[in-house]
Amino acid sequence: MANKALGFAERAALMVLVAMSAFAGEAGAQSFVPVRKTLPEDARFCPSWAEAHERTLASLNNGRPPYPVHWKGCVWLKKGAPVEVVGSNDEGTEIVYQGKHWFADDPLF
Repeated sequence: MANKALGFAERAALMVLVAMSAFAGEAGAQSFVPVRKTLPEDARFCPSWAEAHERTLASLNNGRPPYPVHWKGCVWLKKGAPVEVVGSNDEGTEIVYQGKHWFADDPLF
């Protein structure tokens, strides 16, 4: 009959792995600091980058997507609105606005 309980060495190794994972996760979660900026132009931000991109593609087709979609809703922010920028690159912009993460598929900053 096999012993189902972990031995001391296995428990110690498991605890070390859990601790290392927790420290790595904590460091990764706090490695960015949002920068407070104002929007340089009017922009639409959506709950996901995919929705922002789909809406941009739909706007090229007179506002109609080429297939049925269920959008969760986006917000239009005016030029000069204060936002916290999490990241911005060639593929899009991620911000925090009113405590929520929002995405645009335009590089605004």
